[in-house]
Amino acid sequence: MQNDQWREILTETIIYGLLFKAVARDASTIELVDLKMSYRPILDAISLWAERKHHEYRRQFSRLGGKIHVQESRDGFLYRVLVTVRGHQHESLYNTEILRAECQDRLNRFLKGGIG
Repeated sequence: MQNDQWREILTETIIYGLLFKAVARDASTIELVDLKMSYRPILDAISLWAERKHHEYRRQFSRLGGKIHVQESRDGFLYRVLVTVRGHQHESLYNTEILRAECQDRLNRFLKGGIG
């Protein structure tokens, strides 16, 4: 395993964690609107899939000696993650717009059957 492979796994952990939370939030927002059809089963399936992927990557990160301590968005533009990997503390900063785009990409691939 490469030294920086934990960064890729951490990024996927963050993306899938944000995705399943966003889908759950969107589902609760949709419930407030009177719609002709219920999209809840579809949103629940997407949220469950994203949560499963999140935990899968989180376990991989943990097996590499990683632990996530802090995840926060301070100003709406940067998403800050503080981790410890093999005894060394690291700070990772992500652009929230890029994270949002990555979430959308994972969702699109799921809907097309490319990820599962």
